[in-house]
Amino acid sequence: MAIVAIFILVLLLCLTFTYTNGFQDGSSVAASAIGCRALTPIQTVCLVCTFEFLGALLGGSAVADTIHSITSLPVQPNLLPVLASGLTAAVAWNLITRVFKLPSSSTHALVGGILGAVYAASKSTHYIEWGAPNAIVNATGVWRVILSLFVSPLVGFAGGAVFLALALFLLTRATTKVNKSIKRLQWMSTAAVAFGHGANDTQKTMGIITLGLTAAGFTHEPGIPLWVRVLTGLVMALGVASMVPGIVRRVGSGIFNLRPLHGLATQVASAGILVSGSVTGGPLSATQVISSCVMGVGFSTRRKGVHWLVAKDMLLAWFLTIPSAALLSWTLYSALFHWLTDFLPQ
Repeated sequence: MAIVAIFILVLLLCLTFTYTNGFQDGSSVAASAIGCRALTPIQTVCLVCTFEFLGALLGGSAVADTIHSITSLPVQPNLLPVLASGLTAAVAWNLITRVFKLPSSSTHALVGGILGAVYAASKSTHYIEWGAPNAIVNATGVWRVILSLFVSPLVGFAGGAVFLALALFLLTRATTKVNKSIKRLQWMSTAAVAFGHGANDTQKTMGIITLGLTAAGFTHEPGIPLWVRVLTGLVMALGVASMVPGIVRRVGSGIFNLRPLHGLATQVASAGILVSGSVTGGPLSATQVISSCVMGVGFSTRRKGVHWLVAKDMLLAWFLTIPSAALLSWTLYSALFHWLTDFLPQ
């Protein structure tokens, strides 16, 4: 009975994290469409929720496999308190950044939380799989996660700038009437960003749920069960529907005053990166990717038009997240969650 109860705790924490991920990163997914007034808030929420769910359902499992690879702790009942500690820390960090309206990374929080809990449980780094920093696609372990998380914003910055420059070149002789067509195109580009985010971010918690199922002895089948995909997708969509207006304003207009073409450039660049990450197994931060694309678009348009102080606050949150979540998780496991192991079979 103890195993069932602790697994249910892990499952509930996974769903809670997915919900907080939805309102945290989902706010960034919706921001550019709302910020440039291409879609109304209600239209954006409905569109994003739909394609977040489809991303969870059809997005594969490559990212989930990458999350599995960051630790080599034995997959047995004692792993469940470790997962619970890491998830609790990630949820707490998402709630803290929501209060301060900082568009930080839910992915960073989850990775930091898991690493901190693994260190607390093993009292060493022996079970943390650092891997090797090869080319991004071939990197392994924690290095693959770190490279994916920190290289993708640079690619986003460059991608936003290049796509906007290309669009401006192609529309040199266009009049303001083209804005209507650009706004229509944002229905597709916003949907693509939402699908990419849904595919990438839900896989992280799907991977932990399946890891918990295996550790509890409830399944030995490879792959993600359909019910896990459906449940996670629905909770992610619910989180998106509860998006944070403060984060929407920061990303949609706080970094740079987006116009329709800027919004389209941001979305196309973001969608390309997020979908590519989902296919190749790179766990990305949608907030990082989208925000960096906005910065690239703003830099390409007018360097002085970018609110660099807002960008500085975001960068600070990004760099603080992994160590802060790891420390919080280590504290939680050491003070609270390690007691759960006393109720589990050794």
